[in-house]
Amino acid sequence: MRTKILALGFVCLFLIACNNPFAPEIKTANIVLDGTLQRTYTSYGSPQFEGYVENRGNGTGYNCMVEIQCFSDPNKTTIIDTAKGFPADLGNIDPGQRAYFEAIAFDCNSHEEIKSYSVDITWLDRD
Repeated sequence: MRTKILALGFVCLFLIACNNPFAPEIKTANIVLDGTLQRTYTSYGSPQFEGYVENRGNGTGYNCMVEIQCFSDPNKTTIIDTAKGFPADLGNIDPGQRAYFEAIAFDCNSHEEIKSYSVDITWLDRD
């Protein structure tokens, strides 16, 4: 009998801990590429990528960086450049907000050299 009461107590504690209405809501940003990435050129002729990111999370993100690895082949085996863009100038991106960025491929002469690319977005969550 004592074992059953103890087991029931542990089960109740577990259920209360999992559904605690007083626990603070954890807010995190979820910053994703919004729309298509445009391939353009700078005024001095370097290839650049332009686009928008959007925060689809419930918290604010900041220090966002969009890193675009440029490859010389479609199989993405040889990196020839890495372009980095900083949406919102590293400032806050609130939930539902979009932010523009430009990322320049300084080591490439044209977009024809870039046969494929990958996009990685990183950020920090605001407390």
